[in-house]
Amino acid sequence: MITENNINIELEKLFDNILRKSSIRPPIEVGKNNDLISDFHSKCEKFKDCLKEYLTNNDKILAHRVRSRLKVIQSLQDGIINCLECFLTGDIKSAYDCFELMLKPQFISRHIKNICIPLTEMCNSQRPLFRVRKSDRPLSTRKDIFHIPFNQRHLV
Repeated sequence: MITENNINIELEKLFDNILRKSSIRPPIEVGKNNDLISDFHSKCEKFKDCLKEYLTNNDKILAHRVRSRLKVIQSLQDGIINCLECFLTGDIKSAYDCFELMLKPQFISRHIKNICIPLTEMCNSQRPLFRVRKSDRPLSTRKDIFHIPFNQRHLV
C-alpha cells in the first residue's frame, strides 16, 4: 500500500541525491567565467538531469508525479530567464511583470511554498548575506557604494 509517508521518504531520497551535486546545492554561486543567465540555465539543466535519472531508475508513484511536473519546471526556468534578461538590460518593470506572469498559473502559485527555502537557512546572525559590488577603484561616495549600474548587476 502506498502511503503519503512512503512518498515523502522517496522525495527525501530524491532531494538528498540532488543536493549531493555541489553545483546545485544552495546557496548557489555563479560559476567562474559564466554570466548569470547561462550559469542559471546550466544549473537548471543539471537539476532536470537529476530528475530524469530518477525517472529512468524508478517507476514508483513519485516518479509519475515528478514526470507530470517536468513541463512546469521548464516553464519556471524559462520564466526566470526571461525575468533576468529584462532586469539585466535595465527594464525593471518588465522584469517584475514577467515574474508576476510566471507565478500566476494556479499549478505554480499553489505549490510555491514547496519550492522556497527560508532565507534564515542561508542568512542569519552567524552567516550574514551581503549584496556587494566589485570595483577596480576605491568606492567612497554613497552612490558608488550602493548604486549598481544595470550593466554590472551580473557582478553582484
